[in-house]
Amino acid sequence: MAKLSADEKKWRAESDAETMARYEEIMGDASRRAAATKVARQKAADLTKRANAMSKVATSGSRTTKVNKK
Repeated sequence: MAKLSADEKKWRAESDAETMARYEEIMGDASRRAAATKVARQKAADLTKRANAMSKVATSGSRTTKVNKK
């Protein structure tokens, strides 16, 4: 990993502090937390579906699908 300059370290620390503050706000608001959790579950399901499709492609070898032309 490249060495960070003092300005980059300061920016990263400020950004991280803002991220942590947003986390605390979200976790303290039950409806906001529930909505975020619901979206996270859906995104995880979508990523799993995509990963399964990619796995099928990766393990299919040189098998090809023929397309019917009319």
